[in-house]
Amino acid sequence: MAISSQGGEVWTPSDATPPSYQPTTLRDGLAYSKNTITAQLMQQVGPARVGQLAQALGVRQSKLDLVPSLALGTSPVTLIEMVTAYGTIANGGSYRPPVLVLSVEDRNGQLLEQFEPVREHEPAMPRAHALTLVNAMRGVIDEGTGTAIRQRYGIQADVAGKTGTTQDNTDGWFIMMNPQLVAGARVGFNDNSVTMGAWGQGACSALPMVGEVFQQAFRNRWLDQNAEFDIPRPRPEQRRDDPFGEIVNSVFGRILRQLRVN
Repeated sequence: MAISSQGGEVWTPSDATPPSYQPTTLRDGLAYSKNTITAQLMQQVGPARVGQLAQALGVRQSKLDLVPSLALGTSPVTLIEMVTAYGTIANGGSYRPPVLVLSVEDRNGQLLEQFEPVREHEPAMPRAHALTLVNAMRGVIDEGTGTAIRQRYGIQADVAGKTGTTQDNTDGWFIMMNPQLVAGARVGFNDNSVTMGAWGQGACSALPMVGEVFQQAFRNRWLDQNAEFDIPRPRPEQRRDDPFGEIVNSVFGRILRQLRVN
């Protein structure tokens, strides 16, 4: 597919695998990192709306280029912004500014300084839409590019996430969330001319770090294995037949119509 920008440049997004020319759902497009589906969604919404939503969710320091390729993450952002944005989604669409350090103690454990996080929540997106997005990103872990979380790390708790890989495999990303924790990792070089080959894919480079963090957190009971997002998980038979994908498409369709009206 080819997409023309206002400046006359033509962008041709592609996927790692050849096109099947079969109908698919937005949920599967997200789960399997189909760039062409994401690009088509960007065409319908428009870069300006995507930029506004990203800023509302927590991307507030990095400058976003409002071009069609923004759909695939072509504007550099920081890891803390990405984790903050996913935290907003996990919080049901409520943004809370991140606090880098909560407290400082001396070698004897005496508290020297304490920093209180902001308690007020700033609405970034409707709660129902945030939960629908969480549910869609469960598919990444259950049957998509992040299945190693289940298969390799044995995590069966309610988690959702997304892998990411930049152009030419220069950077790998992975962010994962559950109702109590959001964690992310980025692997790459400051010099974009240095690539990592097949290891640059987020599922290979960044996912293992996040997987081990969650694995240890569950093993040590720092996280509740039974904590669930406030939206039912799809049953295995639903994931195979994918009627839930149609529901996600319907909800995303309503979101798109609302964005166009606003």
